[in-house]
This record gives sequence, structure tokens and C-alpha cells, in this order.
Amino acid sequence: MLLRTRFLLILLLGAVVPLGLVGWWLTRTTLRSGEELLRTRLSQTLDEIVQTIGRNWVSRRSELLRLAETSAVQAALAERRQVLSAANGERLGELEQAWAAVAEAVERVTLYDLDGEMQGTLPAADRPALGSATGFASSVLPLRIVVYGRGAGSRVGTMEVRLRTGSLLPTDLVLPGLGGSVLALFDATGTTPLLPLTIDPELLARDQFTWAGETWLAVRHTLYEPPLRITLSAPLGALGQPFETAARRGAIALLAVALSAVVVATLATRRITRPLERLADGAGAVAQGELELAVAEDGPDEIRRVARAFNTMTVSLRQTLRELSRRESLAAVGEFAASLAHEVRNPLTAIRLDLQRAREHLGDGERSSALVDHALHEVARLDASVTGGLRLARSGQPSLTPLDLRQPLEAAYHAAEPRFNASGAVLEPLVLPTDPVWAKGDAGALEQLFLNILLNAAEASGAGMRAGVELERADGTVHVSIWDRGKGIAPEQMDRIFEPFYSTSPEGTGLGLPIARRIARAHGGELEIESRPGGGTTARITLRSTAKPAADQA
Repeated sequence: MLLRTRFLLILLLGAVVPLGLVGWWLTRTTLRSGEELLRTRLSQTLDEIVQTIGRNWVSRRSELLRLAETSAVQAALAERRQVLSAANGERLGELEQAWAAVAEAVERVTLYDLDGEMQGTLPAADRPALGSATGFASSVLPLRIVVYGRGAGSRVGTMEVRLRTGSLLPTDLVLPGLGGSVLALFDATGTTPLLPLTIDPELLARDQFTWAGETWLAVRHTLYEPPLRITLSAPLGALGQPFETAARRGAIALLAVALSAVVVATLATRRITRPLERLADGAGAVAQGELELAVAEDGPDEIRRVARAFNTMTVSLRQTLRELSRRESLAAVGEFAASLAHEVRNPLTAIRLDLQRAREHLGDGERSSALVDHALHEVARLDASVTGGLRLARSGQPSLTPLDLRQPLEAAYHAAEPRFNASGAVLEPLVLPTDPVWAKGDAGALEQLFLNILLNAAEASGAGMRAGVELERADGTVHVSIWDRGKGIAPEQMDRIFEPFYSTSPEGTGLGLPIARRIARAHGGELEIESRPGGGTTARITLRSTAKPAADQA
């Protein structure tokens, strides 16, 4: 499968599909927001209606209880006789006054004594009403109220009341923001509507229903005093339309964004894959051994970074291969040096002894002595080269034991002093810590390490130039710095100073620094060289410190 095709599939699965799901979720959320807003408004309005009904019921109930406590009603129920026959004189006026207070809200009141015998109705069937009746004549709530004797507290009968439901509702019922809303009241059974309805009462038992092609929401509240179930419903219609429109527009916008993303991705992948193809070709060429190849660093930022990293990798690979080659050469030099030392050192020793004896027999002849001295010097230099090669071969595995680092450093310092004196350079006095500086190492190898660097410093320093040695401890390590203010090393030579037999001096063997570095690494440390042409050179040797040996602690 082509990389471009994979990109498009990733975009489809990672962006377009999630965008579709988000669009669907936003649409559903927006519609639910409209429903929640309408339901919240319905609940708030219904709470206000319930509070109004509660207040009106308290007033109606108080008026009915005052009617039940009139002398005529009390006498009729206690004496088991008709209420109008008991209402004589002042009792009739009290009764009329009490009835007038409830006549607007009550259609009829029927009185029963303790035996269940009816003792009259208000208003009486054969007499005109004591008050006017208004409201919905057909919308009444049947109630049953127990009548207690005034002052005695004992039950004397029952009063059945047909209460007009309109007397419980607000006088100016307005439902703000709820166009087309329907208020429904049901009796205690919850099945008989007490107000005229244009909607099937059974639908009002649901939280959401469909009526006349519209979606309706309904909220309910149940009262136990008076026993009523109140339902308020309204169509989603106009209130939900803005939310539905917004959801539809959002879905269309998301669809347009998704299609645009696909088109843009198709064009962008072409721009991305072309540099990638060049990278792939470059990788194939490097795999075939063309390590000098560099790919163009163009395209998007990420591709440029990849191309830059690829080029850096090839440079690092070339350096690594050169380092491996150098190490192989170093190993070969070590083997060669070991065999060369055995073959050459013995004859050199014999030649040196013969030359020394010859010098003794020649006497004080200036010309002959000079020739012999020159021959001895060349023999010494040849012996140094052979000895250096042997050390290079053997320095990889020194025997490490705890030692005071001050001792090999001081020995190397004193051994190098004559070379500084001969060149006229000034070697700063050696200042060492008063306490031992413990490290694990081979005293002879470390002395050779320090001496090689000190001799290089002496060779680089001319008359009057200064050099010095510093020893310090820090965080479990020991640092030895050997510096000089000589001619320094050119930048183009710094990369080769650790190559065997490479020397910046015509008289040098090119083995001093390679041997020194190998000794440092064999001790678990490192040798670093910093140099500035005309500003001198600093060699920094880092070694691991160790605890004081047990024998010395005792």
C-alpha cells in the first residue's frame, strides 16, 4: 500500500470519522438542550401554579371550616335534623354569611350526620342560592371534610363539598414563553380530568409524546391536600426550532470541514511523499556503500529534520567506520610493536653498549665524540619508539591496585624536569594535597601516562614559556590537569592527535598521546585535550577515586 494511501486512510479514520461522531453528538446535544430548556421552564411554571393552588386551598378550606362551625350546621348534625329547620333567627344570618364567603368557590355542600343520614344541602334545592355561582360549572373537585363539634372536639358528621377547580387556580393564569401549553388537573384517582382538555389524557402520563404531528413535553406534580395531580405540557415547536436549526447548521459545517480536510490532505500528501521518496532513495544508496551521499533538506519542517538527521547519521557513520578502522590499526600496531620489540630491543642494547665502549677508546677527539654521541642519540630515539610500541600493546590490561595518586604524578614531574630545563621553559612548582589521593591503578602505567603528557608540554614550550600541573578531587573523581603556554595545536590536527605514529613534531614518535589515552581508559577514566593555536594546550585526565585501603585505615 502506498504511503499516500496510508496517510489518507489515517486521516479518514483519525479525523473524518471522529468529526462525524462529534457532529452527531453536537446535534443530539443541541436538541437535548432545547428539550432541557423547555422542561426547565415547564417545571418553573408548574411550581408557581402549585404554590398558588396551595395558597388558594388554604383559604377555601378555612372558609369551609367556618361554614361547618356555624350554629345551624352544628345543631343540624348534632340533633340529626335538617339544616334549614335548625337555621332560625340569628343562626340563619350566620349561615348566610358563611355561605356567601364560599359560594364563589363551591357549587354545592351536602351535610351528613354520624349515621350517614343527609341533613340538607347548600344551597337548598327548593330555595334560591344564598350566593352567586361563577367559574366552570362542570369543573368541580369532590371533597369530603369531617365536621367536629365546636368546643367539644368530637366528630358530629361529614360535609361533602363540590369545589370549583377554577377557585384554586390563579385568577390571571399566564404561561410565559410556553406558547400552546396545556394545564391539566386530575382528581385523586388521576384518571378524571377536572379541566377541559384538547389532548388525550392518557398521553399526559408520559414525559414526552407526539400530538398533532408535534413533539410535546410534560411535567407533573401531585398534591395530597387537596388530592390533585397537576400536569403541564407544551409543544417543543418554536422553542426547540432555533436549537434544531443550529444543530443542522453545525452538522453541515462539520461535513464541509471534513470534505475540505480530505481535499487538503490529498494535496499535502503529494508534497510530503516526494521528499520521503528522495529519502528512501538516499537510504538505499547508503545501504549500497555510498556514504558520501547527502539528501536535499527541503519539504515540510518534519521532513527537513528527518533529512538533516539522515545526513548527520551518514556523517556519524563515516566517523564511526574511521574510528573502527583506527582501532583495528591500533590493534595491528600493538601486535606489530610487541613482535618488533622482541626483535629489535636486544640488538639495540648491544649497539648502545658497543658505541659507549667505542667512545671511551676514542678519547677526547671532538669530531669522533660528536659522531658517537649522535649515533647514541639515534639509538636512544629508536629504543624509545620500540619501547613505546611495546607499552601500547600492553597498556590495555593493567593491574589495578589502590595507590596514592600523588606518587606517580610526582615521579613523572621530576622525570620531566630536565626536558623543561633543556628547552628553557619554566615548569611551575608542583603543589599537591597534604592528604593522600586514593585511586585504583597501576603506578608504572600512570607514571608513564603523566610523563608522556609532560614531555609533550616540554616539547611544545619554548624558552621562557610556562607549564604546570594541578591535582583536584570532586564528586568521586580525581582530575589531573597538565597545561602549557606553548604554541598549541592547529584545529585541523586535533582530530588526528590520538592516531598512532601521528606527530606534530619532526622529532616525535606519535605514540605518546595514544599510549596515554589507552592507559587512561584502561583505568576507567578519560583523557581530553584542549588547545588553542598560540595560546597553549591543556590535557585533562579524569580518574575514579577510591576509598582508603583497609590496611592504611588500621
